[in-house]
Amino acid sequence: MSDASDGTTPPAGRTCGDCTLCCKLMGVPELKKPAARWCASCDRGTGCTVYAERPPSCRNFECFWLMDAGFPDDLRPDRIHALAAFNDTPDSAVLHVDPAHPGAMGSAPVDALIRALLKVYSRVFVLCGKESAMLTR
Repeated sequence: MSDASDGTTPPAGRTCGDCTLCCKLMGVPELKKPAARWCASCDRGTGCTVYAERPPSCRNFECFWLMDAGFPDDLRPDRIHALAAFNDTPDSAVLHVDPAHPGAMGSAPVDALIRALLKVYSRVFVLCGKESAMLTR
């Protein structure tokens, strides 16, 4: 995995496309939107209908796949039903797995992503609905 161009702007050519998985998996406190439920402002497969006015939680969110050109296209979140993001705890990352796709956990792409994250971070927190786990090197 490589660094993003400047940490806030996706590398050239990297876009969400029709991936809107963050709009489902991420909780948004400002909207009282729980994790693992679709946001009312999400047009699935298109994007946020209130993008210009989105809350700080959404503005500050950085999807590793989007921000890091080193992530292969086949690890795009909507393709593997999981997305990796920064965590509030130093030297750790969070992997959000879509509970609507329980087979994602243990799949080859998600296993590869976890192994790659553990090369960079000493801990990876895995969240899947109400289930959670902490993986270490």
